[in-house]
Amino acid sequence: MAAIIVLSGCSTILENDISDTEQEQSYVPMVNLNGTIYASYDLTKYEKYSTGEVFGEIKRRVPSSDIEKENLTSNYYDEGTVIYNVKEDNKIFLIEESPDIYSILEKLE
Repeated sequence: MAAIIVLSGCSTILENDISDTEQEQSYVPMVNLNGTIYASYDLTKYEKYSTGEVFGEIKRRVPSSDIEKENLTSNYYDEGTVIYNVKEDNKIFLIEESPDIYSILEKLE
């Protein structure tokens, strides 16, 4: 019974997205691009973006605590995952989840 309460509590925190602690942010896919941390969001909500030139590729997957230390690292995406500039907005990046499926990277505030 206690395990159910603990799991339920974690689920509630993530659904409400009310805290900025590193532990909870670790569930958000993040990428370090030139020293700035970007978080990944679902592309289906932002269909107005299209891929531009290749910005780079993920060099290494790291723990969330190391994400701020190295350029082109991620706590979620594997080495070799391609990141694209966006034609419509130079503050947004697209990351290739799989062929022809992308997520949006926006600066983590």
